[in-house]
Amino acid sequence: MRPRRKVTVLIVVVALFLPALLLGALVALLLSRRPQLDPASPHVAAVAAHEVEHQLDASPGARGWVRRRLDPKTATGLALVAGTLVVVVGGALVGVLAYLVRSNAALQDIDNSVAPWGRDHATPFAHDVVNAVTQLGGTNGLLVVIVVVAVIEMIRRPSRWLPLFLVVVALGQPFVTNEIKDLLDRVRPTIDPGAASLGPSFPSGHSAGAAACFAALALVLGRGRSRRTHAVLAGAAVFIAVSVAASRVLLGVHWLSDVIGGLALGWAWFALCALAFGGRLLRFGAPVEAAERTLDAREDATPAGSLGPR
Repeated sequence: MRPRRKVTVLIVVVALFLPALLLGALVALLLSRRPQLDPASPHVAAVAAHEVEHQLDASPGARGWVRRRLDPKTATGLALVAGTLVVVVGGALVGVLAYLVRSNAALQDIDNSVAPWGRDHATPFAHDVVNAVTQLGGTNGLLVVIVVVAVIEMIRRPSRWLPLFLVVVALGQPFVTNEIKDLLDRVRPTIDPGAASLGPSFPSGHSAGAAACFAALALVLGRGRSRRTHAVLAGAAVFIAVSVAASRVLLGVHWLSDVIGGLALGWAWFALCALAFGGRLLRFGAPVEAAERTLDAREDATPAGSLGPR
């Protein structure tokens, strides 16, 4: 391989993986610093029960205060707020981009300037690398990964809601994506002559599928695991999704705004599904259940007429 060709391959690979690596690392870092958000873990349940003990010993009127503190809506408030925020921001971004791609010349100029980059710098080897990455967002690639993870997780930590959650994420996302595609009917780039046969351009289905499905898989694989594992899984999911999105632009089959819209749509759909299934799949109320069992046990053990320990 000649030196110039080596440099060209390096440029393409860096363009493909560097943004994905940076975003994945940022997400992993942020999640590694968050409070523990797995209410089903024994550690969280134990902390909830200990809080009950402490408050009962501190004040005879603590029961109402503790129940309010450990209400499911409060115990998982951070997770619910974060999920809602992703849905709102992701949906708003898709809406704004959908409007701009039809009416804003400046956005189209940006798309036009980025579109030829992959063609101008690609070599056969770089093209093969990019094409391999893009398969991770295709229907066949996603199906294989989802089935494998579902089987493993049903053995490790079975839940009747797990298969339904993955099915809704995997099948609902392309339905929403295709509805938007048909509504906007955006023309694809002309870099690749075969791109026109793939249908409308906005938003990118590969990007949306990778964003939604790998985020769902990270959530499922992280059940009952440590905060560090959650962070690594989430960072890996973001890395894969952004890599797939970048590959679509480098292959010349999507505009830059297409893949940004696809990522936003995929993550918003995942967050919506996670909120819908969270109470069943992740047992959002587990700490509350443990705390209330402790309360009931203490009350049963307290003699009639006694105010209990002070």
